[in-house]
Amino acid sequence: MDFKDTNDMSSPQRTRPEIPPDAGADCAASVFAASHPLAERIKELNCLYGISNLLENHGVSLSWIMQRAVELIPAAWQYPQNACARILLDGQEYTSRNFKTTPWRQSTTIILNDQPVGGVDVFYLEAPPENPAGPFLEEEQRLLRAIGERLSKVLWLKRSEEALKESEARYRVLTEQVAEGVALVQDGRFRYVNPAFCGMFNVPLAEALIGGLVSAPAVGAADDIACLYAGSAADDPTTRVENVHRLARDGATCWIQVCHSPITLKGLPALLSTFKDITEIKEQQVAAEKMADLLDRENRVLRASLSDRYRLGEILGRSAAMQTVYELILKAAATDASVAIFGESGTGKELVARAIHDHSHRKKARFVAVNCGAIQETLFEREFFGHRKGAFSSAHADSPGYLDMAAGGTLFLDEVGDLTPGMQAKLLRAIEGGGYRPVGGTEAILSDFRIISASNAPLADRVVKGEMRDDFFYRIQVIQIQLPPLRERRQDIPLLVEHFLRKMRPPADSIRIAGPIMDALMDYDWPGNVRELRNVLQRYATLGQLEFLSPGQQPSTAPITAALDLREAVQQLEKSLILRALREAGGNRTKAARLLGISRRALFRKITAP
Repeated sequence: MDFKDTNDMSSPQRTRPEIPPDAGADCAASVFAASHPLAERIKELNCLYGISNLLENHGVSLSWIMQRAVELIPAAWQYPQNACARILLDGQEYTSRNFKTTPWRQSTTIILNDQPVGGVDVFYLEAPPENPAGPFLEEEQRLLRAIGERLSKVLWLKRSEEALKESEARYRVLTEQVAEGVALVQDGRFRYVNPAFCGMFNVPLAEALIGGLVSAPAVGAADDIACLYAGSAADDPTTRVENVHRLARDGATCWIQVCHSPITLKGLPALLSTFKDITEIKEQQVAAEKMADLLDRENRVLRASLSDRYRLGEILGRSAAMQTVYELILKAAATDASVAIFGESGTGKELVARAIHDHSHRKKARFVAVNCGAIQETLFEREFFGHRKGAFSSAHADSPGYLDMAAGGTLFLDEVGDLTPGMQAKLLRAIEGGGYRPVGGTEAILSDFRIISASNAPLADRVVKGEMRDDFFYRIQVIQIQLPPLRERRQDIPLLVEHFLRKMRPPADSIRIAGPIMDALMDYDWPGNVRELRNVLQRYATLGQLEFLSPGQQPSTAPITAALDLREAVQQLEKSLILRALREAGGNRTKAARLLGISRRALFRKITAP
């Protein structure tokens, strides 16, 4: 429908009739000339004010206003009894009494935000008196446009009001559903609190708090509420404040995170605050900090003790090389990663593997040591995977394999390089989680065990030669531990000597190692490492003489009687130490004197003494 301003029966606009000055001087005509425009003007104003006053009715709908407005329009026209009106808005039609469409029509458009949204029509029910200027006055056209503008304003206000109510409803639903407490404060008084706030501060009913002073709430945990607003921007809400408060309640401590945000409400400053109970998070944080402090202290103690440790399990040694080994053992024990131990024969590789097992979470399960060099390839599956009853002629009962025995514990593969590639492939499948099947069995078994391997030679060489699969090579040595030979940690020999003598059966505590004997032990290269040292001491305690049995060499001896002459023994020991210091110093007497802890002159005197 076209809502352009129109006057049907188009003809030049006419104005209200004016009384010619010379039409007569009688009083009645003069009064009519003055009062008629005034009466028309009053009718127009009544119409416009009536429409405006409709907004004063709170809570009424837009339809109610439009219906009342359309009934006010006909009274403002020149022939009110002959006029009717219609408002079209958003597809709705509002009409005055006795409304009908006729050829005598006057219209205007209702515009909102520069867009036509409806229109207003005025009709005369019957033909008005003949007038060359048309059926409607020019003032009536202006009045109709003013009515359209007034209705546009009414429409804008009602839609804004509805949008505001919808926004407030959404915000209220949101604040009532959130777990955090929400409060709105203006002029130092509560304007709104949500249910979470009431629950947090024991407020029985939100209405009991609304309007009350923030500094002295009438209900709930008044002291706590006042404390959370103390020092905030409640009185001067211009700055955002965020902090955490610690409150004591019923002998317990709770933590409240508070955020005060300044906002503007109805043109005035206000304070929107959120309250979050972070007690659980804070307790976890405090517990984590305490645990971190405890672990830090334990770590410091462990490191301090590790720095001068002389043994770990059955492993002995104060040397720096062994301190490094101890640290690697403890680190390896904290994980489930595969460990490869390298070292010469007799350096204690199995002791290191057992120490890792004993310090790990698997220590309550079994430590299964396997000498891979003794495994025949034809018996590999039977030895590692076990067999079922009846699998072969002598299988009278089910028998577990090494993997079954190591379930939950550790499988130690000594001399792992002796496994053939075929054995490695079968074992790799079980290690990688593919499971294994016992001989004579039909179902695959999964076993949780840790692999620790050992070798006296680098495994990389076997990979190059094609004697070891590269996938098996990488799988078994996530962590590498290299054990030093005994000749590289000679300072540990006295400690080892004392330990082995004490462990002998029967105990050999009564045997004292004389200086020359100890000197001989210190000078020896120990190709058999600690194992050889233990055996040499066993012979010494049994036979009474020191005897070294190196492959390809004649046995060398050091008789125990050499130590019976104290003066000679002291001289031999002094001579031996001087020679050793000179050897280690490359013949430099100054450095040798420094190693011996004596002056260069004293060293020279001892060397030149007869």
